[in-house]
Amino acid sequence: MTKRILIGAAALGLVLAAGAAYAMGRHGHGVKMMENMISSRIDDAADFIEATPEQRQVIDAAKAEIFKAVEARAADRQAHAGEVLSLLSAPNVDVGRLNALVDQKAEDMKTVGHTIVAQIARVHDALTPAQRQKLIDHIKKKHARALQNAE
Repeated sequence: MTKRILIGAAALGLVLAAGAAYAMGRHGHGVKMMENMISSRIDDAADFIEATPEQRQVIDAAKAEIFKAVEARAADRQAHAGEVLSLLSAPNVDVGRLNALVDQKAEDMKTVGHTIVAQIARVHDALTPAQRQKLIDHIKKKHARALQNAE
């Protein structure tokens, strides 16, 4: 009975590790697809608020900084995935090391988040009050259901 439980747990661990490795390996394509989708939406919003060429330069520079920060973290994913798989393959799980990896990931996300906020502030400052209001009204209209559920 104990042997079956151990074999089942090992099989489950392998399936989870393989799934994680597969998902992480595929993110490279997903990042570019996400960048294109986000870029398209930002460009549509710039068109909607009738951004000037100078404002578009600020918007494009902000977009580039955000994408650079995201891509820098995406490059670390393969190494991170390898380390997780290595830790999960060991006879005993090093909980302390796994927690350290979680902490590092959280710190990475925090860094990217701060970059995004700084770039949003940069674009905000480049827009006129009328453009900002037009953009906010547009976002509220497009996301009315989600915003309503958040209240």
